[in-house]
Amino acid sequence: MLRFIVFACGAALMGLEMVAARVLAPYLGNSIYVWGAVISVVMIALSIGYALGGQLADRFGAARSLPPVIAAAGLTTAVAPLVAEAVLPFVADLGPRVGSLAAAAAIYFLPSLLLAMVSPLGVRLAAREGMAGLGRSTGNLYAISTAGSIAGTLATSFWLIPALSLEPLVAWTGIALVAVALLALRLTPETADHAALHPMAARLAVRSLPATLALVMAGTALGGYVLWRVTPIPDTNASGEAILFRADTQYHRITVTEGDGTRHLRFDSSHQSAIAIEDPYQSRIRYPDYMHLALALKPDAKRVLVLGLGGGAITKRFWHDYPGVTVDSVEIDPVVAEVARKYFWLPEDERSRVFVEDARRYVQSTGETYDIVIVDAYYSDALPFHLTTDEFLREVKAVMSPDGVLAYNVISSTEGSGSNLFHSMYRTALGVWDDLWVFPIGIGSDGSEETRRNIIVLATDTRVTEDALREAIASRVDGTVSIDGFAGMAEDLYTAPVEVADVPLLTDSHAPTDSLMQVQ
Repeated sequence: MLRFIVFACGAALMGLEMVAARVLAPYLGNSIYVWGAVISVVMIALSIGYALGGQLADRFGAARSLPPVIAAAGLTTAVAPLVAEAVLPFVADLGPRVGSLAAAAAIYFLPSLLLAMVSPLGVRLAAREGMAGLGRSTGNLYAISTAGSIAGTLATSFWLIPALSLEPLVAWTGIALVAVALLALRLTPETADHAALHPMAARLAVRSLPATLALVMAGTALGGYVLWRVTPIPDTNASGEAILFRADTQYHRITVTEGDGTRHLRFDSSHQSAIAIEDPYQSRIRYPDYMHLALALKPDAKRVLVLGLGGGAITKRFWHDYPGVTVDSVEIDPVVAEVARKYFWLPEDERSRVFVEDARRYVQSTGETYDIVIVDAYYSDALPFHLTTDEFLREVKAVMSPDGVLAYNVISSTEGSGSNLFHSMYRTALGVWDDLWVFPIGIGSDGSEETRRNIIVLATDTRVTEDALREAIASRVDGTVSIDGFAGMAEDLYTAPVEVADVPLLTDSHAPTDSLMQVQ
């Protein structure tokens, strides 16, 4: 029984840690800072919990201490979604570093500390087998706890998050822990007289049962309330938009909403797509339209590769507007692909194929050649760093025609404290292609170089003069492009020098994209 208890608590601890970063993501993003904060808080809780558990075991006896400790862990776990609901809106303004630490500490420190106390309490109980076998008993117990942690990690990340969603998973974990606490009540007390261990030990032995039962009832009630209160998907979001779909996948919390004639797609806190319902080919977010600028450099393009699907705004507009063009799209999340088909009218035929896999893996393994490659996998709060590096860009170039064009969107400023990401990515692309053309969306009208905005970068080895590029845009590529406002996009062409001496070249071994995104 003790081995099962230790196994279950180990599984709950690591399952909770895996869920924690995903709970923070809608408010604080999914950057390395969030994961670093969660891991650090849990490790601090483990250090303190191990020490406190050892003291509790020696002073008051492990068999009577263990049930209320586990029940308290279940209670604090069950209410974690309510704590998160109250805390996250406030800590989000503190930034990804401080905000992540504050949120992780407020939500997960206490349940992690209580679960950490289980191991030393279990070791005390294992010592009943005698000093001669203490090493073996202790080693076996820690091995079982670690096995539970492995099982909790794999089960949570591979199956439970998409199956149950985040809040229900946390609530059910808390309820499971209070059930384990009831099981722990059946453990046989140590043979030593509790009163001899500590003057309060005898009183603790008497109070352990009612305390455990009270915590179990509270944990069960609050866990049930969370399942009733938080689990159901609301009809509308904070903006009053109707929620059509919401799901937690291995990659995001995906939400589809609709309001004021617009359908929206969000990944956690990132606004991915917005289309006009009366015209699903019209994007209400401006930057997908700017990707058509690649045609000004490659007007005879026949094959286009889009890395990152989202709602399919780029894919379906290329498919719709240019009948002679074939568009292949790559999306790592199968749920996103299904959502694009069901809610955003993504076409699929011989001219529009969707491949569900990692974008870089697709580039490495495909035998196709493309005239235009569009990278649309960069979010405002997190970037898949392996899609920004010199090695990746060279792999992309290898699948492009000699006069092909790369187009990508990065959210940054062109100058000032928030420009490091743009400058670093510019430096990296400049080492692969001869010419880069930069279009910070809206800079032609506001002129602000320090404003954070979508920046479209085109990279090519084809030598084109600025006048020729502007002329191609003004003519809508000889009337080929029908995007509203396309002719005016030339006003956003950024011709100032881009300083790259003080920013890193992004490589597979060194790509600090999370820190580059932060305003200094």
